[in-house]
Amino acid sequence: MKNVIEKLKKFSTQIDLKNRFDFNFDINDNIFSSEETEQLLTDKNPFDQNVRLKWILSQKYKTSAEQNFIDFWIVNNWGGIRGFKPNERNIEKIQRFKKQIVKGQLSLDCFSTISSLSKISSFIDPDNFVIYDSRVIYTLNWLILTCENQNGFKKKYFPMPSGRNKIIADFDMNTIVNIFHISEYAENTDLYVNQQNAYFEFCDFIKTNTKLIYGEDSKPYELEMLLFTLADKEIFSELKKQLKITT
Repeated sequence: MKNVIEKLKKFSTQIDLKNRFDFNFDINDNIFSSEETEQLLTDKNPFDQNVRLKWILSQKYKTSAEQNFIDFWIVNNWGGIRGFKPNERNIEKIQRFKKQIVKGQLSLDCFSTISSLSKISSFIDPDNFVIYDSRVIYTLNWLILTCENQNGFKKKYFPMPSGRNKIIADFDMNTIVNIFHISEYAENTDLYVNQQNAYFEFCDFIKTNTKLIYGEDSKPYELEMLLFTLADKEIFSELKKQLKITT
């Protein structure tokens, strides 16, 4: 996706994530030791705090026996997804997910809650897994549409997870894609990557292209955070200017 990469390179020079990335969490939460809280206090912006959090929790996963507590802290407290409750059913689903990411193929059941589950994997192994949520995929699908498929369907889109963001809900990307490719839709063409493979293809895309965009020493979460940041402002601005329906 050469054109998407070039567009993201341009965005990366315009957007300083230390100033723009806006995702806060309680650094005084009891999941942190006093030393970890002090470390987080040295970071003066949400971007740096979230980067440090990646490695704090990654280390906890390697050393703590209370993995269920970490799992649900990430989803419920950090991620704000209160509906994914710490019950036996979800504990079992997380265990299945952890086994499936090792094998490289997800069940449809696990993909149905990928916004929650991918948060966990992104902290377990920040070098190889990133968060697959509605804002990130909304941005990427818009870029695929406008940079790669503007003159015909060439690149598949990533299946959209559900989200709580009002803009994403009001301007549904699946509907936009289906209307833009109405001929392919009518012919039952597969417009989207298979759900069982989508998370891994997305992680591979991020890992490969983070280095092209941010340099060899960069980490995958940097590009993921850029996609997340773009959704509400830059992507919505483009959408308002470019999206037209004529009769």
